[in-house]
Amino acid sequence: MKKQYKITAIIVSLVLMAFVLTSCTLTKSASSNETTTASSSGESVSGADIDTLINENDVSVTTEGATAIVLNGNSVQINGSGAAADGTTVTVTSGGTYEISGTLSDGRIIVNADGEEVTLILNNANITCSYSSAIYIYEAKSATVYLADGSQNTLSDGSSYSYNDSYSSEADEEPNACLYSKDDLVIAGSGKLNVNGNLNNGITSKDTLLIENVTLTVKAVNTGIKGKDDLVIKSGVYNLDCDGDTIHGDNSTTILDGTFSLTSGDDAIHAENTLTIQGGTYSITAHEGLEATIIVINGGKLEINASDDGINAAQKIDGVTPTVKINGGDITINMGQGDTDGIDANGNIEINGGTVNINAQSPFDYDGTGAINGGTVYVNGSEVTSLSNQFAGGMGGMGGQMPGGMQGGQPPQGGSGPRG
Repeated sequence: MKKQYKITAIIVSLVLMAFVLTSCTLTKSASSNETTTASSSGESVSGADIDTLINENDVSVTTEGATAIVLNGNSVQINGSGAAADGTTVTVTSGGTYEISGTLSDGRIIVNADGEEVTLILNNANITCSYSSAIYIYEAKSATVYLADGSQNTLSDGSSYSYNDSYSSEADEEPNACLYSKDDLVIAGSGKLNVNGNLNNGITSKDTLLIENVTLTVKAVNTGIKGKDDLVIKSGVYNLDCDGDTIHGDNSTTILDGTFSLTSGDDAIHAENTLTIQGGTYSITAHEGLEATIIVINGGKLEINASDDGINAAQKIDGVTPTVKINGGDITINMGQGDTDGIDANGNIEINGGTVNINAQSPFDYDGTGAINGGTVYVNGSEVTSLSNQFAGGMGGMGGQMPGGMQGGQPPQGGSGPRG
């Protein structure tokens, strides 16, 4: 699939720029069947064909020839082919472009177009479904949800789902998000989208997920944005407030740019495999700020306020050394007192560039090696040239007053949000 090649190749090229791969062995992600390539030096990338096209332009669509789906509260009008309405349930059965507008009081959009590419243009669409996902991509080669320029769109699901149709499985928890896709999903366009995940997740793709250029607000009782395979965010504005992770990739998560305001009861940004941050601006309040097996920060401006670990490289993939590698960026980490670490690695910490400013009792905790090879590092207001290693989660560590008067303060506690 052309879009899938683009997404996967972006991830591979970015991670390859950040790493020099040596001594490769094959492993598998703990939460995914996708094969990953990992090295003994603690470096990993997604298995993919790096010869595929990576230089395509951003996603753009046209309404020319699109089927119009007009939502009228408790009824639906369809002008064109490829879709049909049964009461307030709209089912798309053919590939093509569908423009959706109006308000649906209690209904949903289902895509059942196996092997075909489907584009749903949301143009001032407001869809509420009390019993399932507002939009459910059940079968497609790939699906694009495109936000029309200047449009305001809202998707809301119910706090409980009914699984008594042929598209759903309560045992498999499918669907389990307000916007749910079982296939590759692209979310793009310059419009705005509000997503209310009242049961579980806000947005979930069981395959690759690419998001670009959107203004996205998500409130969810669990995860805000989740990609089962690779998750790529290219640009946009994101306001996410979630009891679980705000951004979660079951394999790799790559963020190129964007503006992020993230409030999380668990991890703000999570990847099982590799988390790569190329740029962007981040305001984070969370139990843990960033968590993955490998965390690579090449740029961006990050302010992390956390109640457990600010940045945490944890062992999630067998045979891969957990590593935090900071090559650039402007990073500020503010920690509450107690059993907390500014940067925690079950392996290595390597700072090669950028500015790192940590306010914490325990600034660093690592099980392997810790090195400052470049950049500037401050701990509680003082520049340091080497990394102290604070075991036992900051017991007996360096004290200090947190910025903003947070003397011994505790950012909002969390971590109890379910995974999903």
